[in-house]
Amino acid sequence: MKRSNRKIVSRACTALLGSLVFQATVQAATCVPQWSSSAKANTTSLQAAINQCSAAGGGLVDLHANNGIATAVITSVNLANNVVIKLAKGFTLQGSTGLSPNSAVLVGKKVSNVTITGTGAIDGDGSAYWASAVGQDNTERPKLIAISGSHINIGANFTDTGAPQSLVTFPSPSNDTTNALIIRNSPKEQLVIESGSSDVTIDGVWIYANPARNSSGDNLAPNTDAIDIIGTHVATIQNCVLDTGDDDIAIKSNAGGPPTANVAVTHCVVGGGHGISIGGQEAAGHTLADPGVSGVIVNNILFNGTDYGYRIKTDLTKKDSGATNDIDYSDTCMTHVGQPFLFTYAYASGKGGPAPIISNITIDNVIATATKSQGAIQGVSADEMGRPTTDNLGIRMTNTRITGGSKFKVTFGELQLGSSSVANTTVGESGQVILMKDNGPTIQCPEEIRIPAQI
Repeated sequence: MKRSNRKIVSRACTALLGSLVFQATVQAATCVPQWSSSAKANTTSLQAAINQCSAAGGGLVDLHANNGIATAVITSVNLANNVVIKLAKGFTLQGSTGLSPNSAVLVGKKVSNVTITGTGAIDGDGSAYWASAVGQDNTERPKLIAISGSHINIGANFTDTGAPQSLVTFPSPSNDTTNALIIRNSPKEQLVIESGSSDVTIDGVWIYANPARNSSGDNLAPNTDAIDIIGTHVATIQNCVLDTGDDDIAIKSNAGGPPTANVAVTHCVVGGGHGISIGGQEAAGHTLADPGVSGVIVNNILFNGTDYGYRIKTDLTKKDSGATNDIDYSDTCMTHVGQPFLFTYAYASGKGGPAPIISNITIDNVIATATKSQGAIQGVSADEMGRPTTDNLGIRMTNTRITGGSKFKVTFGELQLGSSSVANTTVGESGQVILMKDNGPTIQCPEEIRIPAQI
């Protein structure tokens, strides 16, 4: 069994164990909030239902249309332990436009055994916030879902008791999202797993916000990351369709917080946005022995029209500099992707922090068509990237074919490229490309990668 497969099996067993523990504790009650035209009344009713089920030892908070209301507007509610929140198909839980900039519609602080499931929608009504933030991505705005804690499940692939099920799978020929949980149009980040979390499974979601840009290249739904994983130990993201206005998945850690480790991303479809990113911040750890992000496996992914494919970004600032170690990308198809690969130590041209590290990166069995650049490795003069050492195999790309776009450029670093792989490479200052043996790609890519129309 391949190393990556062993890791995924281990994580799947861990997630299943968490779900079984959860299943035994959440069958005590069913709680149904009653809806009205008042956001304040709806918030009070939903909060009471969550509290009631949690106080009963666990239960199902059943969200469906009642009293003639199929879209219930709320402000912000707090999740509680041992609760399954299920959204019925055709029902929408919508955030009010009057939320505090630092809040979220659904908030979980150090909760345990929480599932959000169903085939309905959670909507942030983000268009009311986006226009004033275009070109100013970091403008404070509310999030849609922000959770920290343990044994957290989100997506349609969970039952009323929080047990795993297989209701929707991706990729598929049609990538039909009919049975996915919909998370959409957050004012800012959409689904954030906050620092200090563990045993998280996101399985069967369709997350989107406007992925278009204006004539200046600014996102029209700025900073609407689909999924952020921050300072989390053991997380699985699978069977998801992501199409948004910034990172489709961002994996990172914050200075002073716990690192992120053991993350599996598999069987997902990615449309608009910045692709699957590691870093921006990974500053919880700065050495190979103590990295800020480590043990990430990404496989069986389809990209279409994404700005980037796989990106690892760090910098020389105290906030952003850190170590990323042991990242494995494989079995991927990319079509019409701006830049399939970007690994950089100069994300924001900062200074003042420790030397960053990006190490032990493997890329295998990827077929990509680029529209701008095939990729880049951008080290810095004092800290070259990808040079092998005793405990760092560097950056290895095997059994891969990249076509279109300008050349893959290596500056202040090294790329080890399979001799049967196809990539048009060039080197800048202190850059080199070293050939190693491989056999060429074996993955079969679909003729068309479908991204569902946003609704």
